[in-house]
Amino acid sequence: MSDWTMDDSMAKIIYEVSDREIYNDVRAEIGIAHSETVVDADPTYSWKYFSKRVPLGLDFCTMITFKADASNALYWNILADHYAFLDNYDPYYDYSIVIDESDEEKCVVKSCNTGMGTGDLWYRVRYKYRTSEQMTHEETVWETVTVRATDADSIAKYGRRVMNLTWPQGATKSEMKMIADAALLRYKEPVPVVHATLQGKTDTVATQIFTREISDTISVVCANLGMSSTDFYIDSISIHDNAKKVPVCNWLLTQQRTEESTGFFTIDTDSIDGSKLIA
Repeated sequence: MSDWTMDDSMAKIIYEVSDREIYNDVRAEIGIAHSETVVDADPTYSWKYFSKRVPLGLDFCTMITFKADASNALYWNILADHYAFLDNYDPYYDYSIVIDESDEEKCVVKSCNTGMGTGDLWYRVRYKYRTSEQMTHEETVWETVTVRATDADSIAKYGRRVMNLTWPQGATKSEMKMIADAALLRYKEPVPVVHATLQGKTDTVATQIFTREISDTISVVCANLGMSSTDFYIDSISIHDNAKKVPVCNWLLTQQRTEESTGFFTIDTDSIDGSKLIA
């Protein structure tokens, strides 16, 4: 609701549309901090080895358990240099050897004779373990984030008008996008202004001349301009006397944007009871 309604019988009204404040390509950049883990030293590893000699009997399998010294085995394997000889020391190849099960504490190796000879099998097992932990520290890293909001219709009508926004460090990318979108909505179309000249020939007009303040809302009615009741803000006020000692006032009025209209909303009391606060 406006503070006062003025029509063209009370004032000389000049309506002007300026293109000086049109922006339809809003760009914003900001430095955002985040924490990053920096590796100072990688972990180091070593191997522990076991050697074993087991007999190869006919139709015979052997299960051997090897244990890690500190239950710290990361990985077990059988080395490829295993070999077998018959009782007469001839090389023998009809055998199998596999890891049957393993964990951080132990490894069970199963070896079987798959042929018709007998002899001995030699093999080696090893496990990998960590000898030092990874060393890291946290560092604060800054990066530049860019967001942009544009309006194709406004660009087509008025050409590209760029607004660059810079905001304090610490805002998030989503907050920046909201700010850019709000600036685009505000400035993508020109905002009309009215130059109004009032003479205090009546008490009503004189009262308005001396009581109105900057940012008061004035509804302007002007049939010649097709304005039935359009709300404007008072941006500047200039008052002087004419030769007949009648107060004369010049107002510069800026039309109220859609998003600047006064709105009302209701908050459910359930949203603010207990420890919940409105900030």
